[in-house]
Amino acid sequence: MLSLSANPDFTTLTNTKVTNPYYDLDALGEQTEVWGKDALDQMIENVLLTEPFERLFNLAYGSPLYLLLFENFSQADELMPRVFDTIEYWVPIKIDRGNADIVKDEFNHVITFKIPYISNDGLIQGIFARRIRK
Repeated sequence: MLSLSANPDFTTLTNTKVTNPYYDLDALGEQTEVWGKDALDQMIENVLLTEPFERLFNLAYGSPLYLLLFENFSQADELMPRVFDTIEYWVPIKIDRGNADIVKDEFNHVITFKIPYISNDGLIQGIFARRIRK
């Protein structure tokens, strides 16, 4: 690092920050920021848990998942492609739909997700694994 006297007008500064397009604020408040796979997982979870029209200034944001949790599990097979399309629209990933595993527990209104994905630039691979309940 240069001393202030060696560079008083800051003209020789270089950008040493690593640019990472996968960034989000920590929803749990444990850290201030999350990066990489953690940020992508959090983005997927936010999309899944947000109902359409729930965000005041972004009414289109959200997924139709609430239809399964609160209404009718019999629509699950028809609805999951729409849920995957919604995730891919809002989160910069491509879902491996052939290997995605969705387990429905109708009695307890719980859906367990294991969704393999790769970031659109191909740099990050992961599996989103969560249990979401009513």
